[in-house]
Amino acid sequence: MSIDEKKKHPRVKTENLVSYVCIDDRGNERGARIGRTIDVSLGGILIETNKPIETKDILLTTISIDDEIMNMKGKVVYYRVEDSGMFRTGIQFFEPKKNIQLFVSSMIKLYSKQRTRQP
Repeated sequence: MSIDEKKKHPRVKTENLVSYVCIDDRGNERGARIGRTIDVSLGGILIETNKPIETKDILLTTISIDDEIMNMKGKVVYYRVEDSGMFRTGIQFFEPKKNIQLFVSSMIKLYSKQRTRQP
């Protein structure tokens, strides 16, 4: 059984920019950075960054298709270094289901809109 078969929620490939803030053990924000989404599901998101994410808790921020700012809290569940030197980090959402559905659908809509504009 592959890793993808073990996943509880189906993944949807995306390629959106997402900003993130690492949150330390005391709940303090530790600087904002930008990454790129690889895929997203109702359970979490996989992002690619040029530096490792150094905390377990994270706040993701993206702009929806309606230009609204959307935030989503999560926790880092794993990361790996790619051959390219980029870091891929799996983040599990821990927000109410309704918020997760809005965030995920917004990311998918935005990605779909971007793809239809490409030649």
